[in-house]
Parts: sequence; C-alpha cells; structure tokens
Amino acid sequence: MASAEQTNGTGLSHAAQVALGGKPANWVPIKEEPLFSRRKLKIICVGAGYSGLTLAHKIKHELKLTDVIDLVIYEKNPEVGGTWYENRYPGVACDIPAHAYSFVFEPNPDWSQFYCPGPEIESYIKRTVRKYKLDEPIQFNSKVTEAIWDEEAGKWKITVDQNGASKKDEADILVNAGGFLNKWKWPKIDGLFDFKGKLLHTANWDDTYDFTGKRVAVIGNGSSGIQTVAALAPKVQKLVNFVRNPTWISVNIAGDKAIDGHNFKYTEEQKKQFREDPKALFEHGKELEASVNNFFFGMYRDHPAAQGLTAIVKSQMAERMKNQPELASKMIPTWLPGCRRLTPGDGYLEVFEEANATMCWDAIEKFTETGIKTTAGEEEFDLIVCASGFDTSWVPAWKLAGRNGVTLDDRWKGGDPEAFFSVQVDGLPNYFMFNGPNAVISHGSVLRQVSWTCDYILNWAKKIATEDIKSIDVKREAVDDFNVWSQEFLKRMTWADECRSWYKNGKEKGQLTGVYAGSMAHFKNSLENMGAEHFDVRWNSSNRFRYLGNGEGLTDLHGLGDLVYYLNI
Repeated sequence: MASAEQTNGTGLSHAAQVALGGKPANWVPIKEEPLFSRRKLKIICVGAGYSGLTLAHKIKHELKLTDVIDLVIYEKNPEVGGTWYENRYPGVACDIPAHAYSFVFEPNPDWSQFYCPGPEIESYIKRTVRKYKLDEPIQFNSKVTEAIWDEEAGKWKITVDQNGASKKDEADILVNAGGFLNKWKWPKIDGLFDFKGKLLHTANWDDTYDFTGKRVAVIGNGSSGIQTVAALAPKVQKLVNFVRNPTWISVNIAGDKAIDGHNFKYTEEQKKQFREDPKALFEHGKELEASVNNFFFGMYRDHPAAQGLTAIVKSQMAERMKNQPELASKMIPTWLPGCRRLTPGDGYLEVFEEANATMCWDAIEKFTETGIKTTAGEEEFDLIVCASGFDTSWVPAWKLAGRNGVTLDDRWKGGDPEAFFSVQVDGLPNYFMFNGPNAVISHGSVLRQVSWTCDYILNWAKKIATEDIKSIDVKREAVDDFNVWSQEFLKRMTWADECRSWYKNGKEKGQLTGVYAGSMAHFKNSLENMGAEHFDVRWNSSNRFRYLGNGEGLTDLHGLGDLVYYLNI
C-alpha cells in the first residue's frame, strides 16, 4: 500500500500518477541511451610511485578504460618512483625479495640480487614506465595543495602548485597514492638547527656530500637507521648510533628461500633461464610471494610459525652479539618479535664490534653547534643523520575537505586514524587511498594488494559511470563496525604487544592503525565481495533507475544489433 508521501495526496501511487501523465517528485525523463551506457569520468591521482603507476597500467592496458576514464596523475617530484626516488641514503634497499616486489604486470627476470638496492628498483620503475608509456597522464613538479569536495557538482575541486604557478582542476574521483610513509619528520630535539655541521634526514639525502672519513652520528634504529649505519660505518672515521629503544634484528624475510638465509646475486645462467622460460620466472615469484604472505602467521601469537620465528631471532641476535654481552642485554627486547616492524639488518650488529662504531643509549639533551649533548656529556660530529622516520598520521600534506567541510584532522582528531579496509573514509565521497590506515603493508605482497586495490577503485568507477551515480560515501557506522572488529582481532597478533611503534602511531599500547587485521587472502576476498549496503549512494537525478535508459541493452542497437549475444557454442 502506497504511503501518503508516495501518493502526494492524490490517493494514487507515484507510478500510477506517471501512468496518467503526472510528474511526481521522482519522475525523470527517459535517458535516451541503452542500459549501462557509461559517462566519461575524470580521475585525479596524487602520486606516481608504484600505486599510481599500477592504476595507470590498469586503466590503459589491463582494463582498457581510456575511452571512459580521463586519468591525470599529479607528481610533486620531477621523476616517477615515489619512495624509491626520494630515499637515496647509503644502504637503502628493499627487505622483501625482489621477485616478490615487482609490478604484477611486469615480472623482472634481470633482478641482480635476491634483495635489491634502492637505485636498481628505481631504474626498474623508470624502465617499466617507458615500456608501457605510463607517463602519459603524469604531470611532474606538480604539488597538490588543496582538494575540496563540491557537493552540488559532485566533484573534487583541486588546486595544484606547478613550478610556483597555481593551477585549478576538478575530478569525479580523487585517489591518494602519495604513500603511507611520505612526510618525513625531524626528531623533537632541542637546538636541532643550532648544529653547524652537516644535518641530513635519510629521506632527504644529499648525494653531493662526501661522508668518507667523517665523524658521524646516526639517530634512530628503525629500518632506515639500521641500513644507514651498516653502510656508513666502514667508510667513516667514527660512527655513533643514538638509540632509545631495543629492537629485534630479524632473520631475512623469506630467508628460507635465500642462500644460507642471506642476500645473494643471481647468476647470469639464472637470469637467462628467467628470460627464456616465463613459467620458471612465474614459479620462482610465486614461491617467494607465498613465503612473504606466510609472514602473517609469524605474527599470530602462539602460532607455530610465530614461536619458530621468536626462537630463531633470539638465537641469531645472541650469536651476533656473543662478544658484546652488555650490548645484547640492552638491545634484545622483552616484547615479542613483530611488535615493531621487523628489520633484517645484515651487517648492522656486526658494526659495533669495530673500534670506530658505538651504540649510545644516553638520552639526548640537545644539539650543539659542534655536535650532540647527552646526559653523559658532549660529543663532536661532522655529520648528523636523522633516521627519525615519518609522520604516520595518514593525513595528507595537502588540505583535504569533504562533505560538509569535514577534514581528516577533524575526523581523526583523537590521534587514531580509522578507515574502511584501508581504502575509504566516511565524509569523503568518491575518495580512495592506497595503503591507508590498517593496510596490508607488513605481512604480505604490497604490490599485489595495490593491484587489488586498483581493481576495487575501478569497479566503483565503472559503477559510478554506468549507474548515473553522483557520489558514493562509506557510512560512518560501517567504518566504526569494521574498526571495532579489527581491534578485537588484532589482540591475537604480536603487533599488539607493548612497545613503541608506528603501528600504534608512536604509542606503546592502544589502537593498532598500521597493520591489517587479516591475511592477504582475507583482504582480497573482502574487497572482491564488498556490498553496496555499507555506502551512502547519491544519484545525479531524483530517480536512481534513470540509468535503465531507453529500455535497450548495449548490444540491441535498436533492433540492428546482436539480439542473442548470450547464446554461444
């Protein structure tokens, strides 16, 4: 029975009114197009690292959507590569096996090593871009400064700084591919810029500076600090690594597939086989990716894989520091391996057996003109390297304001960022992220899940384009329910142990925002089966079924097309 609202006081339903020539509130003229005709959409993507380039390949090559999607990528740097362009510090390398860290559409038979250095990864990215012409939609030296949602237009209004000139643009869909470790930060130390020597951050390295024979301080023992110390120590006069917290120096990731668990160079014969036998290359990559994905179970409390990892890491650290019992007593944590991101660090602990290298646990009071003053005294340096990490708030470096002016600063003002399966945030219609809060970034193939995230984004883009949709916005209650479930599950993981970690946004305990609550398969299956019931959908007209069009299917062609396209031998 029709409600009073549906009858508009006439006693007739809206449908009955239309049949008699009426035009109720949800009446629209017939859209003179077949069902599922696509309108062209514009997608603006911020960032041309692995994620933005994978999106470009999906649109141009894999899904062939260039006729319906106009893609523009704004990249703040003069080159592609993202983190691999920006991070050029000595020793920079990927601790994931190279054959499990390749574009999914471009396996590389010519990786030189099992774990590859950063410059080789950057060269591979550039080579892939040239091969597939992925730079066509990229505008370099273009820094997005503002993105404001226009409710009436159903578009994002974008402001871009291009070489000092301000440019305006707009998009139906905005994608943030800027990376989760993108905004590097200086340590909070008094007198930071009083130092008159050379001051560097690992994410902003000066390639022209010669550190050979210098007195060097490295602040931090996270991933970049560990790699930098191991690379600098053999070449400098003195190196002091200032640390605050113990950390696990892990076995290598997928080390069971490496030679004696360590890095090695592929032989020319192996590379030749990979070039000539695609199946051999595929099987090698598959084996390594399975090992990387299995890392999830190494983080699962009381799982045999986690127990085995703990035993191996403890044994390895004790062996490496057997001649340094005092260092071992400070360096080996009481919390479980994985509470902080595990860093393999071949060669790091061994550095401190040399006469020119020490590890300092004394609290830093301030920087001076000539060096660093700690609670134990002052020491002079020529170079201070800050391996102090990144802003892990997940708030972009540019102003982002969504529906009703909502910003991520407002939305996440409690300090614990929350997203929907790491890809969306309520209040930001038609906005997507790669590797947002609680992404699969610490226990699985990053580039594989980036590809799946692209599929998810583009499935929404196709739905928006074909069903006359103006905007989709994940519901607040869906985000809340997902994060409540996630935090309950994450109690089972070693990540939840008590230690200071960027997984917890720099806190020792509390909400985990840096890791996904599930395995790689769990993430994939969740995205592929996501229901529209979790979203607030708004259409371009007052009738959600306007896209049904003129009553014809795309193949009908007004009676002149294939009327039995569904019949095949």
